[in-house]
Amino acid sequence: MSGKQVQKIKCPKCGEEHEFTTYSSVNTAVDPELKDQIVSGALFRTVCPQCGQEIDVIYPCLYHQMEERRMIYYAPGEEAVREAQQAFSESARDGEEEDYLYRVVSSLYDLQEKIAIFDAGLDDRVVEICKILIGSELQDAHPEAEFDDLLYYRVPDEGGRLALMREGAMFASIALPDDVYREVKERYGKLLEKTQNDTVIDMDWVVNTVNKMGG
Repeated sequence: MSGKQVQKIKCPKCGEEHEFTTYSSVNTAVDPELKDQIVSGALFRTVCPQCGQEIDVIYPCLYHQMEERRMIYYAPGEEAVREAQQAFSESARDGEEEDYLYRVVSSLYDLQEKIAIFDAGLDDRVVEICKILIGSELQDAHPEAEFDDLLYYRVPDEGGRLALMREGAMFASIALPDDVYREVKERYGKLLEKTQNDTVIDMDWVVNTVNKMGG
């Protein structure tokens, strides 16, 4: 069962308070409709009934896709990320959830991206390496195209794409070809074997891990 509680949210615009339901955990096998609310962002957004101001509500949440044996912890803040990593490490060490995939993310964008990657049947470590390679090539070819991040998403009947993000908004996209994904997965096969228990998979992970292992 998904864990939830009602909190008071104060509008930053008019100062009025209203109730908002937050979820400490979401189990998609029990409450599948909540997955769609995470993907759309609705689970972390409210509207002030007094003035109509849209408010983003940041709070930690464990996304549990039990049927796929997958847990992704949305942990805003560095300390929360460390605590989530430790908790997952202890669970894996104690054998509480065998054969589970554990991930820790620090932003809603990252949580939404992980869901898209795994739903597509892809390995997020391979996708992150692809993002570094494609991003580097893009910057070399178009140095004027400044972007803060690349986020994976999938278009039905078209395949995977990478959204170019600037200041939290997408302004363009580029394809992530299936053959590029397969080539990267094959090339870095040994690294993937050695990093199966890593929980924070992002661009920093690629830089640190690939360099460390001489990839």
